Amino acid sequence: MTGKKGWGLLAVWVAALMVGLWFYGDDKIVPFDPNFSLNRAAASDDFDHQFVDMLKSAGIQPGSLVHIQASTPCYCNTLSNIHQQALLSLLKNDGYQWVTLNIENIPALAPWVPTFPALAVIDMKGKLRYLGPYATGIGCFTGDDLVNDIAAMAKQTQPLGAVINSEAEGCYCPTQSQP
Repeated sequence: MTGKKGWGLLAVWVAALMVGLWFYGDDKIVPFDPNFSLNRAAASDDFDHQFVDMLKSAGIQPGSLVHIQASTPCYCNTLSNIHQQALLSLLKNDGYQWVTLNIENIPALAPWVPTFPALAVIDMKGKLRYLGPYATGIGCFTGDDLVNDIAAMAKQTQPLGAVINSEAEGCYCPTQSQP
């Protein structure tokens, strides 16, 4: 009988753990672009150019991996550190440099980058290659790690244009108050 009790207690414990994770994860998965502001802006023909011009005004040079964050504390920003290190290790030999940009320094970017952490990849020619999150899923580590895909986009010799990843869901914090 003690064997059955032990297995029963284990089953109850596993079920409670799964329910707890489900409740925890339910409020931690948010859209990267909750109001579709980035999606709408990216539909403009000159979005890439405007975005890069704003970054240039902040001193961002071609060949930059731009980590976009806000001054607001956010645990999700901390979780992106492993993705940042992995991406830099994949691209530093290609001449890319790491730049951290606080969104408050360029307030005009806030509507286009509605959540953080976000990443913008500006290639060696000063063209936008990627704008979006590092990863998806709970804590940005249970879904897709986008680092290898982002590195491949940055290394393309004949890019078709920028990849704007506005439809992701994961651990992101708002750059400004959301209506």
